[in-house]
Amino acid sequence: MMIRESKNSELEAICALHFEAFGEPEGEIITHLVREILNDESAIPLLSLVAEEEGKIVGHIIFSSLTVEGTEEISAYILAPLAVSKNKQKQGLGTQLITTGIDELKSRGAEVVFVYGDPNYYNRTGFVTGHHVAAPYELEYPEAWMAQELKANKLSGLKGIATCCSSLMNRKYW
Repeated sequence: MMIRESKNSELEAICALHFEAFGEPEGEIITHLVREILNDESAIPLLSLVAEEEGKIVGHIIFSSLTVEGTEEISAYILAPLAVSKNKQKQGLGTQLITTGIDELKSRGAEVVFVYGDPNYYNRTGFVTGHHVAAPYELEYPEAWMAQELKANKLSGLKGIATCCSSLMNRKYW
């Protein structure tokens, strides 16, 4: 298994993976989101990683830029989306993609990463609730809006409303 940055030429394989991982109807929505983010200039800086096994993409994750309204400059990202092939789920691959991505973001100077997802899953990789950055929209599951501090003391004083890339600011993704 190799985790590496994705290539533009792999877009169709990446979309097929997301569709397979999520199924109907969610897979179609997520596939559309993937295409939008990977072509969205407001998502830059962006990190898109694939997990490849025997020449086949079996996992994918995107970290795109995020700003916090009303704060001084901060290097922040949002993790969305993450997909693992159905036959590779529950084997730690999603966790590997997250930790590899976070390590790469740290090396690039990122300070905070946010995610809107299952707390039981994302808590295992260091994401926590209890921060003071509001999601772009009122959430059905506010406990699922989590963050991870990549540089000491960057999250504790951070307050405001998150603004994601244009693609993720569509209400249907929240």
